[in-house]
Amino acid sequence: MECKNCRGLCVKKGCQNRRQKYYCKSCELYQQKTYTYKICTLKDEETIVKLNNIGVSISGISKFTGMSKANVINKMKQISRQIITPEIKESHQDYEVDEMYTFIGNKKQAYYITYALNKKTKQVIDLVVGSRTKETIGKVINSLISLKPKQIFTDKLNIYPSLIEKKKHVASAYKINHIERFNLTLRTHLKRLSRKTICFSRSKEMLENCLRIYLWAEN
Repeated sequence: MECKNCRGLCVKKGCQNRRQKYYCKSCELYQQKTYTYKICTLKDEETIVKLNNIGVSISGISKFTGMSKANVINKMKQISRQIITPEIKESHQDYEVDEMYTFIGNKKQAYYITYALNKKTKQVIDLVVGSRTKETIGKVINSLISLKPKQIFTDKLNIYPSLIEKKKHVASAYKINHIERFNLTLRTHLKRLSRKTICFSRSKEMLENCLRIYLWAEN
């Protein structure tokens, strides 16, 4: 049998659900001659990215593409792993940092999306999902410090003064209007972040995957 991926030679390698499996020695993939479910193509991957970025849920993507929910989830994880976070080569810029509340599983499991935004270009520099602690927020701040920022604007959370040099830190709710507006954009575009909805993330991994796809996949 010819490999569907690399066109190499496949050899028989066991059975699954009474169907012969084949193994490609070149790309080391298992496959079958025929499938009873829809295989995700490159066009399907592009569709998944676009649907995710306009707020369509996993169930909605599954119905639109004809793929199973499990296949959609696995494909989104794969797309997220392939995304390379843009390398930032800039210095002496102004940045805004904020934390956005969400939850995973149920509302008793609170999580925060902490991220930094270039005040001029509106580009997301870095993000981290976790609790609102010095350790978690410090990961984003350290990324900014490595860029030698001119100023870092935050809200008045008491964690920031211990992480940011005083002369570069501006704590004011009125100076982070760009990132506050982007918070609204995220809640509008990603269904799982909407305030009043029955849609929510069941795992931290999927929340991070959806954010990475939204921010960087199309770039």
